[in-house]
Amino acid sequence: MINWGAVIIGFVLSIILGAIFGVIIPVWGSLIGLLIAGVAVGYMVGGDAVNGMVHGALAGLFGGIVLSLLVIIFGTILLGLIGFAVATLSAIIILALFVGAMIVMAVGGAIGSVIKGEPYPTDEY
Repeated sequence: MINWGAVIIGFVLSIILGAIFGVIIPVWGSLIGLLIAGVAVGYMVGGDAVNGMVHGALAGLFGGIVLSLLVIIFGTILLGLIGFAVATLSAIIILALFVGAMIVMAVGGAIGSVIKGEPYPTDEY
């Protein structure tokens, strides 16, 4: 079962931490921020490493989709048809780059779940 609250928090954390660490550490900072956001998501959801990976990857994918849509919308509003064409190309590139971010956040999610070490709750008493 997907914990959408954790996915949304991970998405927001990925934007905030990616931007902060990207400014502090120019080359690797954004990836470190994404990894930390993935660890946070994995820690929130617990379970096994696969559960953390799924939640971290969903947070990364959600971020890519939202960012791509925003680029297309604002490109079209600002520059019309030419802006739409350029923004669509940019959005495709952003989605391709976010596949890498999705992988980084999935690894972070797996690490966070393993750190928490909490198995799935059972119905047995």
